[in-house]
Amino acid sequence: MYKKLKSFLFPFFLICGTIYSTHASEGKTIYFFDATSLNSEWHTPQKANEIWDTMHALTALQGLVNRQHPQLYINYCSEWGIQTDQFWLNWYRTEDLWLKDASIVQLQTLDEVFDQFRDIPQGLIVYDPKINSTANVASTAAGVLNSIPVRWSENPNSLFHHLQNRYQYPVKEWLVHPDGTSKFTGKGTLPDYNLPSTGSLKTDPYRWAIERYLKTALCNPLYIGYYIDAFWTELSSKAGADMHTLSNHDYFISKRAFFFDLSPWGDETPNDDPSQPLGTDLKIFREIMWQHYLQSGGRIIKVGGFIPWPFKYTDSPQVGGKHGAVSTEWEFGKVISQYNAYMEADAAGLSAMANASFHTHYPLKKFYPQPNPKPSLHQWKENGFLQKDGSVKPGLYLGHYVGDYDSPAWLYKSIPHVFTDKTRGQIPLGWAFNPNLVDRAPMALVYAYQNASSMDFFITGDSGAGYLNPRSLTQRAEVDAPSGLPSWIEHCQNYLSRWDMSIVGFVLDGAGYKSTEYEFRGYRHFAQDGCGTHFEDSAKMISGVPTCNEWDLNENPEIAARDIANIASNYQDKPGFVWCRSILKSPSWYAKVSEILKNTYPESPVTVVDPYTFFGLIRQTSYNSGMKNEDQSSKTP
Repeated sequence: MYKKLKSFLFPFFLICGTIYSTHASEGKTIYFFDATSLNSEWHTPQKANEIWDTMHALTALQGLVNRQHPQLYINYCSEWGIQTDQFWLNWYRTEDLWLKDASIVQLQTLDEVFDQFRDIPQGLIVYDPKINSTANVASTAAGVLNSIPVRWSENPNSLFHHLQNRYQYPVKEWLVHPDGTSKFTGKGTLPDYNLPSTGSLKTDPYRWAIERYLKTALCNPLYIGYYIDAFWTELSSKAGADMHTLSNHDYFISKRAFFFDLSPWGDETPNDDPSQPLGTDLKIFREIMWQHYLQSGGRIIKVGGFIPWPFKYTDSPQVGGKHGAVSTEWEFGKVISQYNAYMEADAAGLSAMANASFHTHYPLKKFYPQPNPKPSLHQWKENGFLQKDGSVKPGLYLGHYVGDYDSPAWLYKSIPHVFTDKTRGQIPLGWAFNPNLVDRAPMALVYAYQNASSMDFFITGDSGAGYLNPRSLTQRAEVDAPSGLPSWIEHCQNYLSRWDMSIVGFVLDGAGYKSTEYEFRGYRHFAQDGCGTHFEDSAKMISGVPTCNEWDLNENPEIAARDIANIASNYQDKPGFVWCRSILKSPSWYAKVSEILKNTYPESPVTVVDPYTFFGLIRQTSYNSGMKNEDQSSKTP
């Protein structure tokens, strides 16, 4: 077994993280393509295939085109009646002014897009229409070989033949035989390699790709694209038009990421490959993660994407598995955390995001202070939260964890909606924006900081600078490797310090074991002002960090207010704390909850405070009760 961390030489331009532009793109030309027509009629098989093929090729081209400079912009995503991509382009040109002097050239057809950038792709990656997983292998190969993924077809009008004939692109990689017969059979040995088949048509292509692209260090080991494969075309009518998430591929293709879609469960066969030997998906899943771990040198790995729960691996009606969606999410989180990886959870619903390969070039400053200074002890006294003896005034203190923003796609679509709500600024809110999201949506955090009201405060969401299970970094169980906590500390320090964040709103343990004092001593390095907890049952100090268990509010504001009032009844003569988590709620919703509390439960001693005050008062309460705030005898990680 593995005992000592290997080090691999790796090309510098691949191993680096996101490199941001340092100057505006004044005078540059931006090519704009409207792809919104691909969001219609997706529920018919023929249209689903057409959408899949077009988006796959288009976003791969975009990833290649935008790899060094922001050049190609696509109008595709929308939510809450807002054209999201258009919103951000307009902001760049009229408010932020990054692109104020750039000229916009509109391209009307897919051919015009490829005509403009015809010399950038070096060829085609042709994959198998009968084996869905080869579509993800094609995305991997596209980034590595600077090529366009296309599905094999005998139809002369197919995109495969069209790109070959119009641009004379050579085939750089055949994932299917040129006559259309399958290259992968799920039997015997793997093509090109003297290795036994996995016994599965689905996983053989991934096992082959591990040899081809991972072990040869052609992929960037710091990036993974975990997105649904071409199985989407078989169930496209079961979910939203853009939930193929192909629009998310551009960024990861530009980073030369490895793409896969495998089940985290080893106790049942996946619904998209029910005849495979039990546990095969999980075995290959772990092998992919292990290779990334080895080649990354133990650094922190970004996994874009999320369990495709409406289509696979869960007990959803059209899936028929035995595991719930949340349980499957948690199992996925546990597995990747054991290899020093976190997810950027582009979860179904708001899962699609376009143009990340473009946005990543936005020129960030080195430091963004909190728009509102973090409150001090003096301010708490002035606001009446502290009594003359320094003790915390009795009553229930409520902090709002405004989530879930551990996904660039969710943040990308939500900011234009929630930050234009006219009631924002009435209630103190803790916006839980994971700072690692700036790799794909930097402008969204900048917009939020620039447009913050006096009641808006910023903290991280799930687990810190990325959603993982901290205990799985230190108690890996299935993986023989040293603790990943030091790497996680460094990773989080880099991201949180840039955005002046010092609270992790939700240390999400999931299925990855309950965090202990040891992990919280690690969090003290970057979340010294507080942590929301998962499996704790009260507000307390843990290893010098003020913590409070998160509590999910009911979506109905009247029920939420009633539940809060019931808790408050226990704190007439002593201070209490409730850290309330809600998901994708607008400022109007929070204002409504407070209004109901005030008018319906006027006797309830509830005070809504900002997150820095909330956790600060927990710390103050612990001091007053004589609790130790630090275990000096314990070794700091």
